[in-house]
Amino acid sequence: MASDEFFRPGHDYRDKGAPNDPEDQFMGWINLGGRGMANAPGIRPLWYFSKRPFTDLPSFLVLVTKKSSTGGSYNPWDDVIDLKNGMVLYWGDAKLHPEKRFTEFPGNRTLEEVWKAVKAGKRDELPPILHFVKNKSGWVTFTGLCSLTSLWPDHFEEEGQLVENYRCRLRVLGLGPVPVEWLHARREARTLLEAQRGAPEMWTAWVRGTRPSPSVMLDAEPLAVPSAADTSKPSGQGFSSDSQTRKAVELHAMKRAREYLQEQGFTWIEDVSSRMPFDLHARDGTREVFVEVKGTQSAGSSIFLTSGEVEFARLNKSKMVLYVLHSIEVRDEEGEPRPRGGVHTVFWPWDVDGGTLAPIKFSYGLP
Repeated sequence: MASDEFFRPGHDYRDKGAPNDPEDQFMGWINLGGRGMANAPGIRPLWYFSKRPFTDLPSFLVLVTKKSSTGGSYNPWDDVIDLKNGMVLYWGDAKLHPEKRFTEFPGNRTLEEVWKAVKAGKRDELPPILHFVKNKSGWVTFTGLCSLTSLWPDHFEEEGQLVENYRCRLRVLGLGPVPVEWLHARREARTLLEAQRGAPEMWTAWVRGTRPSPSVMLDAEPLAVPSAADTSKPSGQGFSSDSQTRKAVELHAMKRAREYLQEQGFTWIEDVSSRMPFDLHARDGTREVFVEVKGTQSAGSSIFLTSGEVEFARLNKSKMVLYVLHSIEVRDEEGEPRPRGGVHTVFWPWDVDGGTLAPIKFSYGLP
């Protein structure tokens, strides 16, 4: 085991799919003693060697985003990699299947277990997540060391059918190198203390809870309505300088949010945005939710909130839902802005204090 092997963010590593090949820097470095990860799928847990491990969670996770057409099955979804804001939106491993539910796919089951531990606050047991992108055949690019910050059900379309799947948000913890020696040591660890030895500082700080959530400080005046911002910057909730475009984006997001609530079984949905500090009020026979809706042309790493929205959300955490439709495309058609598409992220229930509030009106770094 070489002590000078590191995965460095932004660097490319040879992936020959042959862990015994000395030139393979991906599988060859990660595999240990003939035991390691397979050449597929995208979600690859690496387990502790101990027969009686101190946790049921993996020692670490490798997640791969495939961007190249290098063979294998067709993936009709796209992960979002926002390096500027240290965020990755990653799809689970469910595919179109005549019988399987999306929760029965092995990668999704692993994500579920990790998410349970996140919600239980078991940071010392959580597996580090290494994210790679396969841009071309025979190579992977390391994105960085990540933590899981949210998991929710979503869907995509394959062969004309809607396929349920999980989607998760990863936070890139830093741009430092990850020593391969530490990854090997984690697999051989017999205690929590041993699993943390040799960890890079960015992981140690996150486990201790001393690393703050990343927030995007946008330049905006503390007005009741956000001032114009440069939509060419893919960081937060981009507002066009044209009020027509802003309004069109808002209405598009509201329409999509209403459709989402209908899919969830809500039969009574009212637009209350003109008189309440939230946008949609929805009920069915037993449930009631207050929905904050945000639409943006950016990657959706942060949104604007008014002080009234923040206060109401804090008082109604158990019933709050945050619906963010990001990456909306706006085209000019006969002089009118026409929004289309967009990718939604839903936090349900939504704890407004789970992200990062920056007092510029508020700018909210999504958890």
